Amino acid sequence: MNRKNWMILMGAVILLLVSLACNLSLQNGKLTVPITLREETLKQIITAAQSAAASQGERLPLIEVEDIEFIEPDKIVARGQYQVLGGQRLNGQVELKFSVVNDQPKVEVTAINIPGVDLASDAIKKVNEALSGVIQDQVKEAGDGAVVKSMTVEGDALKIVVEVTVRR
Repeated sequence: MNRKNWMILMGAVILLLVSLACNLSLQNGKLTVPITLREETLKQIITAAQSAAASQGERLPLIEVEDIEFIEPDKIVARGQYQVLGGQRLNGQVELKFSVVNDQPKVEVTAINIPGVDLASDAIKKVNEALSGVIQDQVKEAGDGAVVKSMTVEGDALKIVVEVTVRR
């Protein structure tokens, strides 16, 4: 075996080992990439979604998430301080459900315990859209044509599986 073939073989072995170590899989020209979002990242996503909803003129209580409870298979509960109109701070919580619809992430507020906030309001619908959009933006960073295959809560994290087509 000449040196060039040896180097190609070693490169392939290294790529295979990295792929296995990172939990990546390549099948039929598609690379499956798992993304793990822990509590701090989810807090940042919730903050970004609030900013997006506020930029559209929605007036919602500002959420300062202090704790996130992970509920398998597909929910989290965000507890914290909510600043309602008038500046008063209240304890409250929001339950979020994660799913995938047509290869797109869907996040929706399924329960809310904040005085003066109605689950059926247009503002909550905008928050749902903003949360889904923030996660979609994160997925797009994985590459063009990346699609979300699943979103599940496992242990103390939200696991998102993304599939990316590998061009040869």
